[in-house]
Amino acid sequence: MKNSLSTGTILLLAAFLCLSSCEKMVVGEIRDNSNENNFQLMWDKFDTHYGLFLVNDIDWNAVYASHLPLAQAAKNDQELFSVLSSMLRVLDDEHINLYTNDPQLADYNSGHNGPLPAREDFLFSNIRENYLIEYQEEDENFGYGKLAADIGYIHVSSQNESLAFYKKAMDKALNDLASTKKIIFDIRDHNGGDDNVSKYIAGRFATAKNLFMTSKKRNGPGHNDFEKTLYWYVEPEGGSQYTKPVILLTTSRSISAAETLTFAMKENDNVIQMGETTAGAFSDVVAYQLYNGWLVTISVGDYRGPDGNSYEGIGIAPDIYSKNLKADVLEGKDKTLEMAIDN
Repeated sequence: MKNSLSTGTILLLAAFLCLSSCEKMVVGEIRDNSNENNFQLMWDKFDTHYGLFLVNDIDWNAVYASHLPLAQAAKNDQELFSVLSSMLRVLDDEHINLYTNDPQLADYNSGHNGPLPAREDFLFSNIRENYLIEYQEEDENFGYGKLAADIGYIHVSSQNESLAFYKKAMDKALNDLASTKKIIFDIRDHNGGDDNVSKYIAGRFATAKNLFMTSKKRNGPGHNDFEKTLYWYVEPEGGSQYTKPVILLTTSRSISAAETLTFAMKENDNVIQMGETTAGAFSDVVAYQLYNGWLVTISVGDYRGPDGNSYEGIGIAPDIYSKNLKADVLEGKDKTLEMAIDN
């Protein structure tokens, strides 16, 4: 981030920095901190930066007309928060969040129509304690090991380190797991990061070059103003590739770069996806501060699968569906992982 932020703002930003390594924070000019001005600023930022109006056929002017009187009538923060949340709900986008510094107001996620719910279907600690026979942690978000002598395991929960870090980490993992008959690649708690890392990691399992994604980002005031489309290809990367079977585990909380990684991995013939459909929120995100100090995140891109279709709000469906039950997770069991081991 290039902006200088207050201590309070930095603390608040920490709540959502995990969304994407490509996020940026932009603070607008200071104006009268009225409910109407806060509403107007947020509407304007989406109008000039949001990348999915056309994809989702959203009439943003109609949203303005219906919500402006409500913002003008709002008498306090709670009522303003209700108006802004209602406006964001129309977008139904898990990358869109409204964060406040008020303990009386819960943060709002557009895709969930409220605060993010607690996870109930996955605990990585269960795997470490009950399934892995060995494990090497490269950092808190990347590690590898074995579930059995001939079954490898790689866990990635974010892609926020440098590409050089993942090149070294993947070298170590694939060297140590070279003799296994298959690898289970777990991104069920993956919360995003660098798409270039997605391309590289998937390339360590590739035998051919295939298109896995296109992307473009808003760069002008018009809803159809975008930078040139980028074409993303997965192809063999690094000094060696693991071409034996790979099972990619996903959940509905696998989001952002976890989904671009899923796109890329599924273009490899040796990879199948197991678990739940991914979150359906692919775009890079920027963050803006309102006049009252609240923060809002905005999806700025239009990301498409190799078939040219948008999966925003849809997600990537697994080849084999499996969802852990809360009761099993509380008992330390991971039924989806057990299915992958037996598959």
